[in-house]
Amino acid sequence: MPLRSFVIIGQARSGTTYLQTMLDSHPHIHCRGELFDPWQIDDAGRKTKDFDAIVARDANPCDFMDRMLAGEGMQRAAKGVQVIGAKILFQHSPDLMAQYIPMRPALRIIHVVRHNKLAQFASSAQVAKTKVWTATSQPAPAPLINAAPQWVSAECNRLQNQDFLLTHWLGSIANPVLTLTYQDLFRDAALQAALDFLGVTATQKLNSALIKQGQRRIMDRFANPGPIAAYFATTGRADWLEDELAGGS
Repeated sequence: MPLRSFVIIGQARSGTTYLQTMLDSHPHIHCRGELFDPWQIDDAGRKTKDFDAIVARDANPCDFMDRMLAGEGMQRAAKGVQVIGAKILFQHSPDLMAQYIPMRPALRIIHVVRHNKLAQFASSAQVAKTKVWTATSQPAPAPLINAAPQWVSAECNRLQNQDFLLTHWLGSIANPVLTLTYQDLFRDAALQAALDFLGVTATQKLNSALIKQGQRRIMDRFANPGPIAAYFATTGRADWLEDELAGGS
């Protein structure tokens, strides 16, 4: 019987990798990684940086995705796996959004959105400096971000507009879609909803070895927090200054 398939879709630093690793911890789910990373093929942590392999992937992304979601080269023992998925980001091959997903209406989509764009921007800015994209142990303190409030705001606007376009695109296609927020990834009920959406039974608590990077308080990530806090508070985004996981894990 063919494996049922799904994709996780969202923006960078929105929690997609955390969800991917949690779903992959389920014995009946194999969630391949960020297969369309521009610099590598990340297959659930098995990274291929061979240039010819990347070119072959990008020359025919739809065929590549078909083969990956059919289980080609799957390292984990296939016994017991019922559902297979992968993670794609907004900036990956346009063929995936223009052709691949709409032409496969049975393909399930889990859409991850991080509403706090200031936190998302700060995460992106820090890992761009450290080059530590994921961590399983607490790394050295992340460098502070020295940025003008206007530029930070412009980057947050870009992220919001991308979310707007992605949400409207998802509403225009026939595929089943489940939307999870960043905060949902730390809520058992939301993770159960994801398992229900994929048609698998919970056998154990989903888990991930990944830990949150960066300072917990968003303003502690900036070298000039005062002007940035004042700018966002004045422009109606004061809620972004708060701990986005307050009361959660």
